[in-house]
Amino acid sequence: MARRGRKRPSEKGAYLVEFALVFPLFLLLVLGIVEFGRYFFVQHTIQFATREGMRLATVGTRLNDQSGQQMTREASIIQKIKEKAAVAVDPASLSIYIYPIASDFSDPANWQDLPPDAGTSLQYMRIRTRYTFRFITPLIGAFFPGRQAQIEAQTTYRNEVFD
Repeated sequence: MARRGRKRPSEKGAYLVEFALVFPLFLLLVLGIVEFGRYFFVQHTIQFATREGMRLATVGTRLNDQSGQQMTREASIIQKIKEKAAVAVDPASLSIYIYPIASDFSDPANWQDLPPDAGTSLQYMRIRTRYTFRFITPLIGAFFPGRQAQIEAQTTYRNEVFD
């Protein structure tokens, strides 16, 4: 009969084998939580920044630059989006598109190539913000082409009456 507290010789390495089997799965789970938490934080921040840019655009507001000069509406919208997105991403890495849309809410051809245009009063407009998210963990990034994912936020709005 074996004494209490003592392990039988057949159980000596069992804990080590069980740990070796479970630890990679646990590590994958923890890294996945961290990476996808970061991904969703960036996605939410870009959506928020795009919505804030749209709010500025809707009423025709213009911001001032660092020297106090009034910027164009387009530059004001872009600055607002970059300012709000800076919490989570490098603002220089954002692609921001501002353009008028058709009456059926479809995008114009080659909208990516159009210069920023905030439109005129009562015109329907769209703002798209794109960001390429890069995964830090190679194990999680391996599930995505090039270890990156495209994040895009868009908003459609109608300009109010303004001067």
